[in-house]
Amino acid sequence: MSKHSFTKEDMKRIAMAAISFSIAIFFAFILIKLGVIFKFLGNIVDAMSPIILGLVMAFLLNPVMNMWKSIFEWCIGLIKALKKETVKKLANTLGVIFTLITFIAIIAALIAIVVPALKDSILKLYDNIPTYIENVSKWAENLLKNNPEIEDMVISYLDGFQTSITGIIKDKLLPNIDTVISVVSTGIVGGISFVIDFFVALVAAVYVLGTKNHMAGQCKKLIYSLFDKDKGNKVIDGFSYMYSVFGGFINGKIIDSIIIGLICAIFCNLVDMPYAALVSVIVGVTNVLPYFGPFIGAIPSAILILVDDPKMAVVFVIFAIILQQIDGNIIGPMILGDSTGLTGFWVLFAIIVGGNLFGFMGMLLGVPVFACIYTLITILLRGKLKERGMNDDTQFYSELYRFDDDGNPITEHPVVRKKPKEFKNKKVNEFAEKSFENLQHLILHEDDKGSSKKGTELKGAGSTKEADARGEQSDNVKTGEEQRFELDDARQDQKKLDSSRQNQKKIDNKKNDQRKVESKRQNQKKLDNDRQDQKRIEEDDIKKIDKKD
Repeated sequence: MSKHSFTKEDMKRIAMAAISFSIAIFFAFILIKLGVIFKFLGNIVDAMSPIILGLVMAFLLNPVMNMWKSIFEWCIGLIKALKKETVKKLANTLGVIFTLITFIAIIAALIAIVVPALKDSILKLYDNIPTYIENVSKWAENLLKNNPEIEDMVISYLDGFQTSITGIIKDKLLPNIDTVISVVSTGIVGGISFVIDFFVALVAAVYVLGTKNHMAGQCKKLIYSLFDKDKGNKVIDGFSYMYSVFGGFINGKIIDSIIIGLICAIFCNLVDMPYAALVSVIVGVTNVLPYFGPFIGAIPSAILILVDDPKMAVVFVIFAIILQQIDGNIIGPMILGDSTGLTGFWVLFAIIVGGNLFGFMGMLLGVPVFACIYTLITILLRGKLKERGMNDDTQFYSELYRFDDDGNPITEHPVVRKKPKEFKNKKVNEFAEKSFENLQHLILHEDDKGSSKKGTELKGAGSTKEADARGEQSDNVKTGEEQRFELDDARQDQKKLDSSRQNQKKIDNKKNDQRKVESKRQNQKKLDNDRQDQKRIEEDDIKKIDKKD
């Protein structure tokens, strides 16, 4: 038997086939065990939930921490005997302590102010439920008094509803009372575990705030160990942009929602609105969501007020509309500014997609996440355009129609030069010719309202006035075309001038580099000559000493 010898190409093919087969098996295993993998990842997230909550708290409290730290650095810096490192350490420690005190004070104030008022509103709502039901019943009786058949149908439906509720309690709730008790006890245990996780998260947030500079240094060390300096700088710039977008948007929305909630509470208390505290909390909390938040909070609040006082419900709806306009046009832009850089359409797109995929958190975080993705895509597109030597300004492409065969930009729609088809009827031909001329005129001068009016007011063919008007139109068209060509030529000249300046700059840089190299050579030559002279002097001295000896 002859042994078969494998070449290097055969070995490479076998290795690639084995790697591809292994990857396929790996992905097939992942697809088969996808549920187990997601369950495992969910367990990891649940185990890390206190740490994740602590990171979120540290992120939200970081502006407060920076404020306190700057205040204490200025105050402690007045003591000139202390070193800068000591001042920074003391300011950092005191900043963490006062940030924690500020956070606890805010929570305590909310509990002391909002919770009692919220409790009173809920108890009032609970006490008035029988009255509301009675009012609704009377309203229904008066409405259905003249329609006995509909009244009997509604009563039968209510009786059936009561029977079904009784059946659910008797047949399902009472036999499964052990399960109900187990669910309730699980909820109580979950509440206790949430309190424990909250305090653990608070401790984690304190540690993160106290050592954030050290942790940032470790992250930068990791980035520069994985990437070179240029790519590492880009990665760090990307994270800095993400932090500014998320921080500006989330913190801004929280401050904006607190202001809106306070304005709503003041107004509701001034006009003696029913359930003022409950309505203010609902409006303030839902205002965190962009676009849809004010409506999500206003609709249930208006229904709640409508049951108690219909007139006040109308007042509240008017107030909610005015407040939403003030927030969207004055308060929101003052606090948020242009923190995301997105247009209204993309904000709406991010909210809808994020809400459908991830619910409430998707609606809240969809805008900053999409803003970061949008900016990354924009940077990549600009880089590709610059590599091809093309303009990266969006306004340029808004005015651009397309490029011609020579690569020159065309900034207008091409006008159809083909004459309309001739018809047997003379009046139809006249109408077609006039319509064609007006269409040409509108395409070339769609921004010139005066000339378009002249083109549309042409009536009757063959008259001397019509011929003059058409002559004026053709002159105007030529003038417009000449202006556009002049503008394109000016742009081309500007590009050539810029390219010549860049080339001249490169030539100057090369000349400077050559001068530097030449000066280095001359200096090195002088240094060599000095060394040779020194060596000769030393040799002459040695010869003189030998002669004397």
